[in-house]
Amino acid sequence: MTPGPTLSPERLAGLRSGTLSEVRAALAGLPREHLAAWLAAPDGEDLLRAAFDRMPERYTGGPMDGPQIARWEVERPPADTVAYDLVLTEDTCDVRETGISGAPAVTLTLDAVSFVEMASAAAEGMDLLLKGRLHIQGDVHLAIRMESLFGLAEPGEPL
Repeated sequence: MTPGPTLSPERLAGLRSGTLSEVRAALAGLPREHLAAWLAAPDGEDLLRAAFDRMPERYTGGPMDGPQIARWEVERPPADTVAYDLVLTEDTCDVRETGISGAPAVTLTLDAVSFVEMASAAAEGMDLLLKGRLHIQGDVHLAIRMESLFGLAEPGEPL
């Protein structure tokens, strides 16, 4: 595999910041293909894994009928898919390797660029679903709640 494109230090800092406004600013004007190629490289994989690592601290929680498993599959062709299971309760989110926590209630599959856009509130999940970039298998109600469970329903909030 050839190395991914190089991003400016300022853009990299914004993408890695974990702050909604800074990530969105870093995405502005960046061609989708350019970001997709970078996310398929090792640095991009690190960024995606860091986003999952931050999920428990971003989790706002909400009513649940017992623990729910939401599997995220982030595709980054030609590289391997980044996938995690999130075990969600009313007030906790535990990020785990896929398959060790049982069958997921819902599986959300999307490309890496769409994941970054959704995780930074630069794009809404419903828009990604309607554009065919987000695929949901299983509990659609739980999938629809993801943005609110992680405080992404209100743009401008810190990620």
